[in-house]
Amino acid sequence: MLNEDRIKLMTKMASYESKEGKKQIPISKFFRIDYVTLNMLKSAISITIAFCLIVVMWVSYKADFFMSNIHKMDLLTLGKSIFKYYVLVLAVYLIIAYFVYMVKYHNARNGVKKYYGQLKRLSKLYEKEGYESDSRKSLGGKTEHDHFTGI
Repeated sequence: MLNEDRIKLMTKMASYESKEGKKQIPISKFFRIDYVTLNMLKSAISITIAFCLIVVMWVSYKADFFMSNIHKMDLLTLGKSIFKYYVLVLAVYLIIAYFVYMVKYHNARNGVKKYYGQLKRLSKLYEKEGYESDSRKSLGGKTEHDHFTGI
């Protein structure tokens, strides 16, 4: 027999799994610090590559100036100033990335908690209607919950 509440709940769950769940469920399998650290490391690598490309483009743009004045320039000071800008850009970018990935992780955990709550509610609806697990029956196990483990 069809149960309208169960069908609505299963539809919501299927919608979540096909949309947000594709991104949120894998995120929720990480510990928070691991997820944030991994993504900050990816961000640091990305900003390093991007900064190097920007410096190469800037040097290419100013190539005429550099070629005519290379013998007069203090290259060590130029390198230090470029490195200071790199550290500044990297620090700002990593701070922003930290907060972005913390919020993303928090939203994913909340979404998955809600999803698991819906799974429990669906399980209770099945139990209420008297459905028993066929896999437990076929394996010869008990169909009622074990009092020690709650399974």
